[in-house]
Amino acid sequence: MVARSAGTVCAETHQVGRTDEEPASGGTYVRRLRLTAFRNYDALTLDFPAAPVVLTGRNGIGKTNLLEAVSFLTPGKGLRQARFTDILPLSGATGWAVCADLEKRGERFSVGTGYETADGKKSDKRQIRLNGEPVKGQGDLGESVSAVWLTPAMDRLFSGDPAGRRRFWDRLVQAFDPAHARRCAAYAQALKQWNALLRERRFDDAWLSALEKTLGKYGAETAEARRRLLNDLQNRLETAPDNFPRAALSLDGGLENELRDRATDEAADIIRDRFRRSRSACAETGSAGGIHTVDLSALHREKNRAAAGCSTGEQKALLVSILLAHIGALAERKGALPLVLFDEVFAHLDAGRTASLSAELKTLDTQVWLTGTDPAAFTELNGTARFVAVETLLNGETALSAAS
Repeated sequence: MVARSAGTVCAETHQVGRTDEEPASGGTYVRRLRLTAFRNYDALTLDFPAAPVVLTGRNGIGKTNLLEAVSFLTPGKGLRQARFTDILPLSGATGWAVCADLEKRGERFSVGTGYETADGKKSDKRQIRLNGEPVKGQGDLGESVSAVWLTPAMDRLFSGDPAGRRRFWDRLVQAFDPAHARRCAAYAQALKQWNALLRERRFDDAWLSALEKTLGKYGAETAEARRRLLNDLQNRLETAPDNFPRAALSLDGGLENELRDRATDEAADIIRDRFRRSRSACAETGSAGGIHTVDLSALHREKNRAAAGCSTGEQKALLVSILLAHIGALAERKGALPLVLFDEVFAHLDAGRTASLSAELKTLDTQVWLTGTDPAAFTELNGTARFVAVETLLNGETALSAAS
């Protein structure tokens, strides 16, 4: 089976305009999801109401695959950060596609995205269409759809690799500021070229200076956006759902001490000059410090303990508190809410926290996607959520009836 292009798939479900079926809100809702050659789904179509979605089934059945597909409706590489070729099923397909009709503030729009190998060559790019039209940059997509997610791989985020914490924070920033992804990419590309020149001992002052100017510009803007989110979350982090800990966050290293309280132009000069002075050292060691080395630290306020030293359950509870604060801040500042994708969210949470989180999720005026092996874990959402037994999607039943 060969996947159709994202544009072809999207054309079949393309629907734009206002709907009066349900009241408008600032939330985001997937109303129809269509997959083609996506992991273990050769072809799948699901319709949803503007309500929470609970995916249940045994481990390995494909629950997280559905969440990953939804995450591709937003900028980036999805919640698994997987290579696009790894998403292809074992059926011999050369491409995959995800398409959705979404609703936001009572308006319907469509997003189509997909990946295809060209003449047997692999690529790290995916095609994106918004309302049937090609999207050149992912910033346009980010203006329409954003998502926050929590996966089991993140349960010990604060005791893991700093790079994972930076990706986590940058995703949260991007929900507020879609241009953040473009700035991060421009900085990373300039840094790669700058390192390559020095590694090859090509000390071309004009070329290096131009790259250092680029690093200064995008580095300053990136650092400022990260810091702005931290400031936006401060008040909301003071409160947390019942039974959940309060988190105190900080950004450490990565020139934060030098850049804090500096105007953007001044910060750009500091970063540019820092790279210029680091040329020789980088040529010798192959590395240079910069905003790409910043780390996100968290403190469990009630225990006065660094999150990295907390148990898995406490780290997960802190993450949930942070994400809920972020969602609330988004609603306050932008009047819009993201899709919420929580994979096995109740794992490592005790009964009190599970009940408290369930009650909190019911109040969110946006679509929340949850996964778990046992439907009984989601009894608080009975009568509110759309329950989908994922195994039925693979048993020959029609996708539409399975989702109804």
